[in-house]
Amino acid sequence: MKTLDREATKALLPYDRLVPALRQMMLDRRQGLIHAPQRTVLPLPDEGAYLAMSACDAQLAITKLVAVTPANRGRELPTLHGTVIVTDAHTGRTLCTLDGPTLTARRTAAVTLLGVGALLARTPRRVALIGTGAQAHEHAAAVQQRWAPETLWAVGRSLERSRAFAQELRGIGVDVQPADRVDALAACDVVICLTTSREPVLPEHLAPEMLVAGVGAFTPAMAEIPPGIARAAQVVVDDLPGAREEAGDLQRAGIAWDSVLELADCLVQRPDTRRRWVLKTVGHASWDLAAARTAIGS
Repeated sequence: MKTLDREATKALLPYDRLVPALRQMMLDRRQGLIHAPQRTVLPLPDEGAYLAMSACDAQLAITKLVAVTPANRGRELPTLHGTVIVTDAHTGRTLCTLDGPTLTARRTAAVTLLGVGALLARTPRRVALIGTGAQAHEHAAAVQQRWAPETLWAVGRSLERSRAFAQELRGIGVDVQPADRVDALAACDVVICLTTSREPVLPEHLAPEMLVAGVGAFTPAMAEIPPGIARAAQVVVDDLPGAREEAGDLQRAGIAWDSVLELADCLVQRPDTRRRWVLKTVGHASWDLAAARTAIGS
């Protein structure tokens, strides 16, 4: 059995392979070829959570065990720790373990890339990221690699933090422009929210042609997208049952769930709509399975 660390896991999950693998996984799941129960969430001290997520297809079975500890920001420790166990579905033999935070960050960014590509009728040239944490870091690199936008903005809790984040990214060759909210959102094609905020991080009024993606908030207590924007949009989610339980943005908006689409359906045929698009992702074990497929070349 191989135990793969952060760098080894990252090397096995290039976006040019991971995004198509996620697309295929969503289509396979739509056809009933994937088994994946809703994840188990246990409360940890200091508003932390311990998550267990399993999924399998005809070839592989995976389980991801992850601890999310927001209080670690004050301890100068990562907020996410965990591992992914990959098993041969035929023999039950453990094939490898992958680094949980790295796999999660990359498959989450890949779902965003897939969703934006499916819903936006053009290649995004101006993209804004709200947040400066690990997910924002991964999304910045993913967006740069996938679309090479003319401008990639970063909006943090302060302009100072945005500047520090931009400096970090430039160190790995990603050109990010620090900005305050007004500057970043005035003329962008896509805005991607990557925070664990309990209050909306966007203004209520944005250009209707702008695609809004909510990625960071993953519990009913969190909400990045203003209710007015969610209610006025065509909402697309990565996993409808999971969104019903966990998407605080959408729960707070009181949206009609029967009007919400799953991304898998939009991959088959993009709906004809003139409303704003809101893409809301909460994650699913099947996306981890797609990453495991990619990592071992299945």
